[in-house]
Amino acid sequence: MSFQSNFGPNHSFEVLNPNGIADIILICEHASNYIPPEYKNLGLEKKFLEKHIAWDIGMEQLTRDLAARLDAPAIIATFSRLLIDPNREEDHKTLIPLTSDNIAIPGNQNLSPKEIQNRKEKYYHSFHDRTEEMVKTKILTGHVPLVCGMHSFTAHMNGFNRPWHAGMLWNKDPRLADALINNLKTRGYNVGNNEPYSGRDLFFTMNRHGDDHGVPHVTIEIRQDEVGRTAGINKWIEILADNLEEIAQNTNIRNIKKY
Repeated sequence: MSFQSNFGPNHSFEVLNPNGIADIILICEHASNYIPPEYKNLGLEKKFLEKHIAWDIGMEQLTRDLAARLDAPAIIATFSRLLIDPNREEDHKTLIPLTSDNIAIPGNQNLSPKEIQNRKEKYYHSFHDRTEEMVKTKILTGHVPLVCGMHSFTAHMNGFNRPWHAGMLWNKDPRLADALINNLKTRGYNVGNNEPYSGRDLFFTMNRHGDDHGVPHVTIEIRQDEVGRTAGINKWIEILADNLEEIAQNTNIRNIKKY
């Protein structure tokens, strides 16, 4: 994946297929490694912006193509999580990370309250406000969407080779995660249940746009060597499309339920 900078500085999100008829919504908070020019790459060399610390490798293209394949609406954040991380509570200590994977982020050090608020308003709140509108629109028109967060994870971390092809993260509501885990295991994939991360920790986006509404939701994590090339992306589009289309027909899963 080459360095990406195709978004303008006034964008915080892009809505894909807004009129998609599928009862599925895809949310990709870490799609982009773009940092507006005025931030001067946050003081980092460009090589660092190509790494996983800046974005979830492979997931922008996967989300775009999966939304088209499913005829589902989707939203992608068009700024790097190094600028501000949409998948964090507003008061989380890593909302604007000072370091990532032991790499210091110079442009995030000693920020003024004014600058923190500016980033929240321009990027964080605008992204989540539009995402909330998408979910509410489905519900208000009598549809219960499957809400899916789209992420990827590194194959190696802290000397550990992560064995999972994919992981399904959940917090209180296990419905969608369980269905995907069972389906993928049947296909022979090694699927983590709250691995390589736990939905009880970093799960803000799904808590807000899934759990708060009682709609089935999950964070889908795919190992980056699985989606680092076009062939792998295409493979996972078909896998996820087949599974999500099947699950969306199950009214025992696709209903409003508070946990």
